[in-house]
Amino acid sequence: MLFGILQEAEVIRREKRFRLYISYKGKEEIAYLPNPGRLKELIYPGAKIFVENKMNGWRKTNWEAVLGLENNTYVSLNAGLANKIFYENLRFFPVKVKDLRREFNFGSSRFDFLINYRILVEVKSITLVKNNIGLFPDAPTKRGARHMEDMINWDFEKWIVFVVQRNDARLVMPYKDMDKDFFKSINQLKEKGGTFFAFYCDVSPKGIFFGDFIDVKI
Repeated sequence: MLFGILQEAEVIRREKRFRLYISYKGKEEIAYLPNPGRLKELIYPGAKIFVENKMNGWRKTNWEAVLGLENNTYVSLNAGLANKIFYENLRFFPVKVKDLRREFNFGSSRFDFLINYRILVEVKSITLVKNNIGLFPDAPTKRGARHMEDMINWDFEKWIVFVVQRNDARLVMPYKDMDKDFFKSINQLKEKGGTFFAFYCDVSPKGIFFGDFIDVKI
């Protein structure tokens, strides 16, 4: 996936979850932050980020945050890209896709994909990495736990795919200390036959691309 033309900026402050005040060429601007996570390792006063001009007639902000930096590692700031990244790299997964549906409703949840009428897929974005371990979630997520609970009742294959939107993770784990309910529900899903995949991405100001599969420890 290629990015547009990115510009370097500096974080002034974060307002609520999705709005950033930034300094660009010495001028204060507002940027949309497409990520509800805490991102405290990436978004703080003085942090360097990369933004893209999204000026058009309907947006409230002219800029969108695209990349952050942690210890010289580029990190995607757009959690919503995970589905697109997974779709672009389906060829690496152990399935021959004959039919694919998006946003498939089952139970009380809407899942990201249904493949070949039988593989239910939920994609999760990871941007938090500690000691080369990708951790999910980085903020409490009732929705995430509900997805796991509903998936248990699916009679066929059930996949959880973790997309690590940075290149320094070598293992993925559920972040128990952040969300005990999610930790409990994903362990229940494992006991009921859930299948777990994870891969890291090679990220730069040019774009974000499939890196390699890594292990998931539940």
